[in-house]
Amino acid sequence: MRVPPNSREGGPLVEPRRDTPHVVQPSERRVSRRPMFGTEPPAPSTANTRHAHPNRHWNTDWRRDHRYDWNDWRRRHRSRFHIGFYYDPFGWDYFRYGLGWRMWPSYYGSSFWLNDPWYYRLPPAYGPYRWVRYHHDAVLVNIYTGQIADIIYNFFW
Repeated sequence: MRVPPNSREGGPLVEPRRDTPHVVQPSERRVSRRPMFGTEPPAPSTANTRHAHPNRHWNTDWRRDHRYDWNDWRRRHRSRFHIGFYYDPFGWDYFRYGLGWRMWPSYYGSSFWLNDPWYYRLPPAYGPYRWVRYHHDAVLVNIYTGQIADIIYNFFW
């Protein structure tokens, strides 16, 4: 084992390894039974049903398919992506969710579904998955578990 050299004051010249400051670490997932900002709900009772676990899991390879070039489509059809005010069910500010997080059921209710994904050049959602709007993001959610399968940040204006 190598030992760092000592300084004239008698201490080591190299600082010992410390844990990364909490600010730099990714935010920790917090589960709560009550809706609170920055938390996710516990797994719903529907998470254990047969419908919650499809035979075919979501594949993100659609992003390489030129048919689903939503970015170019958005550039040419800007008005389609400006769909107005977003009403947050809890009145919270935006929280940046990631893949695998569970959303509160109020966020993926049928009033938030993007019923025609092709209108925005998104791939069709199959099985338990639905595209929903969350603030300016397009989120693919498993409606039985609430888990996020895919997400496009800053999708809407």
